[in-house]
Amino acid sequence: MPVLSRVLPRFIPRLAAGALSALVFLAQPAHALPLMDMHAEDLLPMVVELKKSLNLTPNQQTLWQQTESKTRALLHERQARRERLQTATSAGLNGSNVELRDLVGAVDAETAASAAEEKQMRGWWLDVNDALSDAQRKQVVQLITEQMQRVPDSGARSGGDSHPPAEGDHSRGGHRRGGMGGAGGGNGASVSLPGS
Repeated sequence: MPVLSRVLPRFIPRLAAGALSALVFLAQPAHALPLMDMHAEDLLPMVVELKKSLNLTPNQQTLWQQTESKTRALLHERQARRERLQTATSAGLNGSNVELRDLVGAVDAETAASAAEEKQMRGWWLDVNDALSDAQRKQVVQLITEQMQRVPDSGARSGGDSHPPAEGDHSRGGHRRGGMGGAGGGNGASVSLPGS
C-alpha cells in the first residue's frame, strides 16, 4: 500500500490530463481539405462532368479540350519521371557507396520541376477561366468550395506517388486532394481547377 500511495497521486493528474486531451480532440469538428493539399491528379477526373454542366460554347470547348489534353500529357510525363526517379533512387540506395546528398539532389530537382509544372497548369486553367461567362465561373467556384469542404481520407497519399487518372475515371472524384493546376503554390502543392 505504501507504493500505491506514492504512485497514485502522480498518476491521477496524468490520467485526468490525458482524458481531457482525448475529449478535446474528439470534440473538434473534422477539418476541411486544406487548399495546399489539393492536387491536379484528383480534380482532373471531375472535369468531364464539370465540362458537361458548364454548357461550353464551341470556342470554350476547343480551349477546354486543348487545356485538358495538355494537362493530362504533363501529368503523364510527371508520373513517368517520378517512376524513373524512384527506380534510380532505389538502385542508388542499394549501391556500395551511398551518398545521400546526391540522392536528395534528384528529389530537390523533382520538387522544383513539379512546382514549375503546377504554375504552368494554373496558367492554362486560368486562361480557360478567363474565357468563361460569369455564370460558368460561379459553377467553377462552387466546385472548388465543395472540394475544400471535403475531409481528406486518412490514407491520403503523398504527392510523390500520385498518377494521372485515365480519361473519364471518376473513381477518385477529388475526395482526397484536388487540383488541376489551379490556384495552389510552392512546395509541390497544387490547386488546379478547371477554369480557375
